[in-house]
Amino acid sequence: MQNQLAKFGMAPGVLAVAAAALLGGCGGAQSSAALSPFVPRQAGGDVALTMPHYVRRTVHPDRSVSSVSPNAKAAKMLLYVGDWSTNDVYLYDYKSGAPVGTLTGNDEPYGMCVDAKGDMYVANFGSGTVNEYAHGGTLIQSYSTAGELIGCAVDAKGDVAATSFDPGDVTVFAKGNPEAGTTYSDSACEYMWTMGYDDNGNLVGIGEYSSIAVCALLAGSKTMTTLQTIGFTVWFAGGTTWDGKYLALGDQEVGGKYESGVARATLKGNTLTFVSSTTFSDNCDSDYTDDVNPFIVGKKNTPANRKQGNAMVGPNLWCIDAGAPKVDYWHYPAGGLPYNDLSSPPDEPYGAGVSIAQ
Repeated sequence: MQNQLAKFGMAPGVLAVAAAALLGGCGGAQSSAALSPFVPRQAGGDVALTMPHYVRRTVHPDRSVSSVSPNAKAAKMLLYVGDWSTNDVYLYDYKSGAPVGTLTGNDEPYGMCVDAKGDMYVANFGSGTVNEYAHGGTLIQSYSTAGELIGCAVDAKGDVAATSFDPGDVTVFAKGNPEAGTTYSDSACEYMWTMGYDDNGNLVGIGEYSSIAVCALLAGSKTMTTLQTIGFTVWFAGGTTWDGKYLALGDQEVGGKYESGVARATLKGNTLTFVSSTTFSDNCDSDYTDDVNPFIVGKKNTPANRKQGNAMVGPNLWCIDAGAPKVDYWHYPAGGLPYNDLSSPPDEPYGAGVSIAQ
């Protein structure tokens, strides 16, 4: 793949980002049906706009109903993995990797999030819905939006935020009420990656228009704002999440290389300040990694977690393109090579999340 990077200005206090060829990585084994992953866009300058990753293999939807093993409900920690080849979500025992269930009725399941009690939320890129599932159980309810959902987040109050990549906006469902959705946007983030809540209820994510920006819906605010940043560079935006101690902003090309990572930062007022970073490596497809929505696992579910997580889990989209799908477990915040991976991952895993039973 040709390296098609476009660097944006790196002025002090402004997030500098280089947009890469696609939102989810592209390797040399794409199918002939693949959509163009690189869409240049003229908007206030010559900007290479990053777009969602598509492999577009033949989809074989599962026409059966969801099926969950009793072992799923008994498991303390469950790993959920979305599969674009079937539009299903598969359940695994987090520690052993043993398959324990299948959830049907999804449409291009992408980013996932969890609430304090362990319900798992699946953002569907194709249908614009978020499906909520009980830990080890089946569908509880759905949240509908008008966008292409790339991910979601839940805060300590139970507000559910569904991020649309295009149009770039976020719909917040107050206290998890599917009928109480309010949509917010910022012109600086016409295209948006998954937004995540910090421990104070601030909703933060990276987006772009003619350049890259960090947009936020600050706690108590009724409008989104563009944040200032200090001390760090994200080369190719990814999803934002809470790691138990810091906001972790995803970077799909750390240092301009084909490696995923996160930049940890603190938010004070409308300023994000860099703290530290982690890079995640792998050993497939020239050692490239690409995880769009890092899911950081702690001892409690994300909204309730107040200690830094100890693992990051997710699919490496480069491996999908190489014809060898992987869902990896990395040490966090150490990073480096995976310490484990699923022995039998789905054919086209795009997103993953972990639920801890309460």
